[in-house]
Amino acid sequence: MVEKALIKARKITESLVLAMIAIMTLIICYQVVSRFAFNYTPPWIQPLSLLLMVWIGFIGLAIGIQDNTHIKINLFVSKMPERLQKVIRALQRILAFVFGVFMLIEGSKFSYSMKDSSISGINTPSAVLYVVVPIAGLLVTIYLLFECFGKWKAIGDEEVEE
Repeated sequence: MVEKALIKARKITESLVLAMIAIMTLIICYQVVSRFAFNYTPPWIQPLSLLLMVWIGFIGLAIGIQDNTHIKINLFVSKMPERLQKVIRALQRILAFVFGVFMLIEGSKFSYSMKDSSISGINTPSAVLYVVVPIAGLLVTIYLLFECFGKWKAIGDEEVEE
């Protein structure tokens, strides 16, 4: 049951990222056409594109941590003894969990502090831009907790074990 909920949450996050990429692509195409055809650039395109890019990046970070496909250097680790490799992989997951908790706590504080400012061009509170940090931190901590207790296996772990 937990795994089904985790898979459902994962599908929702992936769908959200894909939708944001599609929206960003459409509005940037609109910007190019309006700039070259009408010599006019709508003022809301750049801030909205930035907002979507930040959200895509942070949700993508959470997905990468969940899959164990995030940026890492395996050159030295792959040359170490198997026991040490396991220790390093465990340490990496612990550090990722700590980072997720940090993003959750500090991102929440920062997002809340930005509630009174707004993003020019789209008249949206700046907190909308920054609230993705605690959301990504929550996703990272949830998936790593369930992975730790054996309820979820990161997709990228299959490659490591081979």
